[in-house]
Amino acid sequence: MTRDGLQGFFKKDIATLCILALLDGGEELYGYELMQRMDVYSEGRFVLPEGTLYPILYRLEEQGYVASEKRLVGKRMQRVYYRLTVSGKAFFRQMADVYASVTAGAQGILSRSHGEEAQV
Repeated sequence: MTRDGLQGFFKKDIATLCILALLDGGEELYGYELMQRMDVYSEGRFVLPEGTLYPILYRLEEQGYVASEKRLVGKRMQRVYYRLTVSGKAFFRQMADVYASVTAGAQGILSRSHGEEAQV
């Protein structure tokens, strides 16, 4: 599997967590802003294309975790701004706690040298 393929494997489920994290600050953001911030904050290591971002946002909205509002920008262009709902904030906290726990467990496993036997 290529490096891009492996990144896709890991990014698939982490993307939701990252979107929620960006919206957790209370700021309302539109899709392009979310993509840009992911790129900048991850220093280019986590780039989320539109074709992945919007289905996640739509799903989060259907589940009641994100709310959207269309706003006119200029004379004709509309942007859809997203914000976290109260239940979205709770879901994000829960998801972040689980992610931290799983990541710590995986890091403990990965950091062990291959020659060491686990002490049970």
